[in-house]
Amino acid sequence: MAKKIDAKQDACAGEVMLVNDVAGEECRIAILRDGILEELFTERAATATSVGNIYKGRVSNVESAIQAAFVDYGQPQRGFLHISDLHPRYFPGGEVSEKVGKKTARRDRPLIQQAIKRGDEILVQVLKEGIGTKGPTLTGYLSIPGRLMVMMPYMDKVGVTRRVEDEDERKSMRKVLDSLDLPDDFGFILRTAGMGQTKRELKRDVAYLTRMWKAMEKRIHKTGVPAELYTESDLVLRTVRDVLRPEIKAIVVDSESAADRVRAFLNVIAPRSSPPVIHYHRPMPLFHAFNVERQIETIHAREVDLPSGGRLVIDQTEALVAIDVNSGRSRSAKDSETNAYRTNLEAITEIARQLRLRDLGGLVIHDLIDMRQRSRRKEIFEKFRELLKIDRAKTTILPISEFGILEMTRQRMRPSIRMANYVECQSCTGHGEIKAPEMVAADAVREIGYLLHCDETAKLEVVVSPRVASALLSTKRRVLDLIEDRMGKPVDVRVSESIPVDRVVYYAYDARGTDLDLEKLTPGDMPSLDTLIAESDAPPTEEMERGGARGRSRRRRKTPPADAAAIALSGEFQRELEALDAEAEREEEAEQVGEQKPAGRKRRRRSRRRKPAPLIEAPSRLYILAKAMDVTSKQIIKRWEESGGEKNTGFTLNSHMSTVTPEQAASIQAWFARDEELNDANGAAAEGAAAEPDDAAPVKKTRRRRRRGRGGGRATEDEVVVADAPPKDRSESEAEVAEAAPRRRRRRRSRGGSGEAESTTPAVAETAEPSAEEKVPAKKKRRRRSKASVSSEAATDVSEKAPPKPARKKRAAKKAKAKENEKASKQDTPTPAADKAAAAPAKSDPPAKPRRRTLYGSRRKLGPGEAGSARTSESAPA
Repeated sequence: MAKKIDAKQDACAGEVMLVNDVAGEECRIAILRDGILEELFTERAATATSVGNIYKGRVSNVESAIQAAFVDYGQPQRGFLHISDLHPRYFPGGEVSEKVGKKTARRDRPLIQQAIKRGDEILVQVLKEGIGTKGPTLTGYLSIPGRLMVMMPYMDKVGVTRRVEDEDERKSMRKVLDSLDLPDDFGFILRTAGMGQTKRELKRDVAYLTRMWKAMEKRIHKTGVPAELYTESDLVLRTVRDVLRPEIKAIVVDSESAADRVRAFLNVIAPRSSPPVIHYHRPMPLFHAFNVERQIETIHAREVDLPSGGRLVIDQTEALVAIDVNSGRSRSAKDSETNAYRTNLEAITEIARQLRLRDLGGLVIHDLIDMRQRSRRKEIFEKFRELLKIDRAKTTILPISEFGILEMTRQRMRPSIRMANYVECQSCTGHGEIKAPEMVAADAVREIGYLLHCDETAKLEVVVSPRVASALLSTKRRVLDLIEDRMGKPVDVRVSESIPVDRVVYYAYDARGTDLDLEKLTPGDMPSLDTLIAESDAPPTEEMERGGARGRSRRRRKTPPADAAAIALSGEFQRELEALDAEAEREEEAEQVGEQKPAGRKRRRRSRRRKPAPLIEAPSRLYILAKAMDVTSKQIIKRWEESGGEKNTGFTLNSHMSTVTPEQAASIQAWFARDEELNDANGAAAEGAAAEPDDAAPVKKTRRRRRRGRGGGRATEDEVVVADAPPKDRSESEAEVAEAAPRRRRRRRSRGGSGEAESTTPAVAETAEPSAEEKVPAKKKRRRRSKASVSSEAATDVSEKAPPKPARKKRAAKKAKAKENEKASKQDTPTPAADKAAAAPAKSDPPAKPRRRTLYGSRRKLGPGEAGSARTSESAPA
């Protein structure tokens, strides 16, 4: 019974999420892209998954042969924990935490019998569900997922998901993560949905995860073993949290309670960017209205048709999945090579879609049509790898072999849809499969609602097997009554022993009792999103009957496990988020006030000029931007280096051929705009200074600089200033020079030099400036004279030439004389030459002849003591 697709399918262009929720029984979620089913998620209440739940368990057995342990965590099957999934906090003497993304290597881990033993309590999380006789796979690395981030207790550092390959984007988000105030002893991973989010949104997600962990900690300390600590959300909230993306335009829900939960959850995780949630009121089933049921039927089929006439044959086993590509009636090309190439292109597109829809995992073998050209085999391989990137499950793919075989592995976290919906046939003893009676009854109820919605149908009769009739007339009785009351048409259920369990026969009659051809019934038009939004805003015409009043439940004494949905929708958490929003608003207002206060209106105008419109609208070469800005590429690269390079700017400019985006171009324009503003400000200041009168200009004080070299006969810059000073200020300048002389003497004495001789240089220069010829011999003479003569000469010059000193300076001069007398007394022989030099004035002192210098070791066959005595004898008077 194929349904005709109406031309109004364009009404659901784009991506739409459909949620078909039957409370307490089954939930199905479909994602359509341009009317084609892309992803399907199903979950039954009786077989709900436990993947992601966190438990407090006890080690029941340790197997050293396989380096694994079996953990009792409260479920019928024991969990399997391998040494590679054991957290380092359980290692003997190991570190308590481990860095995110840097898992301890297998060779660095101890033996499992050394880390844990039978009877130990351990915190574990379900990684994969048990399949067949295999038990669930557990891990000691705990992770609590949020909308934007993932919290990992007992870990360290933060990281960005590996799905994001852009290094610039990763660096920018790392800076945002580093600015957050994250709790200690926790690691965080930024999810794909968190890329580009604001600091405020990330804070909300961290607050949600922190509250979740606090609830878990209470249960850890108050409950025994085994115990459930954390329960994952139901399928609706879990899918909205993990799958929601900006491309999804709307979420259509056929259950009022589910719609309210989705709205409340979106207000917590994405209050600003969430799509509209539409409550579907129409009597026709939601999946039939969007032509999803017919596409779901092909998921369980063994063969899948391709557009060109080829087909896929999919066979699934417990260990692997085999997919065979057949050309069938495909004759789109003249030669076989091109025909095989085109068929394989269609096949890999459909295979990537079927892997997601059927949730196939494990080892997958694809038998493609043989292609001789290696280039085409490589092109098919690259195309298939690109298609697998949108898959949420982790995949690994190998190149196409010479036999046309393409091998791959896909992460398997739960049984496939076929294994979940089908049971082993009692007649064929496992060689075939049939659909479960409960699933057949659920499909029958949906098909009944669709057939009664057709205008031609006045009565419907259903023929089923006894097991399916038992499910319809017991668990589905209330749903059938609601459908009959809403449509005003009767439904009869007949039981037949001869009909197979997985088969249902429908008979439709018109108002006169005539049989109707089900293939010729007129289907309803596909609704548009605008119409559904208008109907959702309006009050429903008929309300679904609600269940009876709940019985009063007995109060639990134990602390319940941390429920993601309950915490996200709790009133206390809502108040905490309101406080976070208020704090963020206050910070934004404070930042705005801080920016506006110092500069006022001029500052705001300057900030507007700092962000000019980019001169390019698409990524272009650097030389194109430089030409548009009327500068050179070298100037831009130099300005980029001055701004800090890639570390501060976030992008790289190596040469004039570097690629620049419009955002980067705006930053580069801002650099040169600031330079122009500075030049304008400097020019205005210079014009203002030139406009002032000469009388108002302040008198520039004479700056005195002290020479660091040894004193000689040359005049310093300070002495020249004093000589050129006007007559009125000459006495003041001489007094300042005289006051500065003792200070210089004290500084140079601390350095170990002859400060007394050097400090007299300004005083000597005041009387007369020596010529250039007298400078050189005076300098050599002073270097070779003894310290005693120099000091006495300096004292004489100061006493004759310098002006009167204060009492403090007199005391300093007395101390200097006392030191000179002590040095003179220590010498073996007196130095009359020095006394004579001190008594004579500085001008009449004739230049002494240069004496030959004798260094240590210059006289051969003389030791250190003999060389010293020789120098003394030479200096003594004849």
